[in-house]
Parts: sequence; C-alpha cells; structure tokens
Amino acid sequence: MSNYLSSLGYPFRERPMVFVFSVLIVWAMYLALWAPVLGWIANFCFLGPFMCAFCMKMVRQSAMGDEGICHFPELEGWFESLFLPYVRTLVCAVISFLPFSIYLNMVDWEPDALPAWFFMIVGVIYFPGIFMRTALLDSFDGLSPSGWWDLVKKAPMTYLGLVFSVLAGVVIVLYLPSGVWMTFLTLSVILYMICVLMNVFGLFLLKHEFAEDEDDDGFSITSAD
Repeated sequence: MSNYLSSLGYPFRERPMVFVFSVLIVWAMYLALWAPVLGWIANFCFLGPFMCAFCMKMVRQSAMGDEGICHFPELEGWFESLFLPYVRTLVCAVISFLPFSIYLNMVDWEPDALPAWFFMIVGVIYFPGIFMRTALLDSFDGLSPSGWWDLVKKAPMTYLGLVFSVLAGVVIVLYLPSGVWMTFLTLSVILYMICVLMNVFGLFLLKHEFAEDEDDDGFSITSAD
C-alpha cells in the first residue's frame, strides 16, 4: 500500500482550484438541504449527480495515468453526463448491500448476530470492486460478479488493503465533530478523503492492468509500468 501514499497529495496536484470549487459545491449541497423543496430538487437533479460523475471521472482518469486531479465532467447532456453516473453509483451500493438490507428487514439487528455482520462485510468487500469497474467502463457491465472476481484475484491482498482504507475513511468520518456548523466545516475533510480514495482506486486499476477483453466489455487499459 506504500505505493499509494502519493494519493494524499492528489486533490492539490496540478489543478488545486478544481478541489477548491469541489468544496464549494459540497457546501452548496449541504446548504441546499435547508431549502424546503428547491434545495432537495437541486441536490437530486444536479449537485448530487455532478459529484457522482466527478468521482467516477477521477477513478477513470487516474486509471489512465493522469497524476493530477481531473477536470470537472463535461456537461454534454444531463442524462448521459450526470444522471447515469448517479444511477450507477446508487446501483453499486444497492447491489452490494441488498443481502444485508433484506436480512435487517427479516430480523431485528443484534450486535452478536453473525449473519448480519457477514452480509455487511460482504457488501463492504464487494462495493469498491464494482464501483471501480463501473467507473472505468462507464457502463453497468462493471456490476458483473465474474468481472469483480477477475479484478480481485490478481491482487487479493492489495484489494483487501483498499477495503480497509475505505473502512478507515468511514471510521474517521464517524468521529469527526458534528453539529450544524461543524459538519459544514468538516465537509471539506470528507471530500478530501473521497478524492484520495478515488485516486487510489484508479492507481489500483492502473498498476495491476485490470483490462477486460474487448469482446466482453469493449474497453481496455494498459498499465504505465
């Protein structure tokens, strides 16, 4: 995992103002929650999809060998450029944690319930892989379980390290100060960690040459090594 330490400087490399404007967008999303209707519509129809598209572009560009934070997504069309990446991100989360959700709807959560922990751990392990592949392929083909396994089996311990990195980020977020204004201030920290993770995902794809056969996915990537 030491090879990924360079990701700590990713948000400020080459195009630091992109990160600055990203923070402003996240702050706008937070403030929009206080608007009764229009704010929620803005978040759902534009700001949320925009940030999902931006995250997927960071993964894709990092996998292509772009060392600096990428430019914002090009807005060629709302549905293709923003809404589809948004839906793909949500579908990745739903598929990963669907067994866990179904279990919780069938039985009450108990701290010592092993099946609940098992389903939750499965979701945590599955999500990064399908999110990376979906971002890279820019397609729902990234949701394939066989594609996920093809990705993981080439570097299982490194992939496990990525999973622990995601979990570490979640733990840090949980322990950040809360409150109306403190949350507003810590959003920049959360966004920084997300950008770092997106770059780590891209470097993971680049380093291990996770190319798919063009006959299967219509996409290939060549490592810079």
